[in-house]
Amino acid sequence: MTRSPLLCAAVVALTCASNAHSADFDLQTTPSRASADFSGVGLGIDIGAGLGAGNGVNASGRIGGGHIGYNFQASRLVGGAETDFVASGIKSGSLNTTSFKQNFLTSARVKAGWTFADLLLYGTVGWGYSTSKLTDASGGSSKTIKGAAYGVGAEFAVTRNFFLRGEYLRYDFGAQAYATPLTTTAISTSTNLLRAGASVHF
Repeated sequence: MTRSPLLCAAVVALTCASNAHSADFDLQTTPSRASADFSGVGLGIDIGAGLGAGNGVNASGRIGGGHIGYNFQASRLVGGAETDFVASGIKSGSLNTTSFKQNFLTSARVKAGWTFADLLLYGTVGWGYSTSKLTDASGGSSKTIKGAAYGVGAEFAVTRNFFLRGEYLRYDFGAQAYATPLTTTAISTSTNLLRAGASVHF
């Protein structure tokens, strides 16, 4: 009769050990969660701030606009193309009755990045355009300026179709001559955009 309790205890111990080993094996062999799907057409809005400089004179202002693009995805690698349209309040203060402003910016860029679960980190490069105007005591001169646009960003998948992102984008426009009735001034312009955005993918 004394063997029965011992036998039961041994069976219970072996069963517990087997379950623990099975749980440990499942834990070790469970694959990591797949990355979010960033592929498809994306359409969204952006807001932020612009910080620029022309011939050593700083300019700044709020910005807002939208973007549209397309991504493809192969495992964790994401690539695509995007264009954006930005209304700008970037302007300088008056310096000796002279001021400079940018009212509109746009760019067309390619992008490539790598996913980390629901997060995409990417770089982007392309071509940018901006409307600009120099004003002095005698009048104003307007130009459409163009140059390289490049930057980096991070995008987070809140759901399969809704995404949030932050982005830094720089425009290097080079030098342009602005002619007013009294003067002709060459200005070399660069503009930095810091912005946050939200988009839907479909």
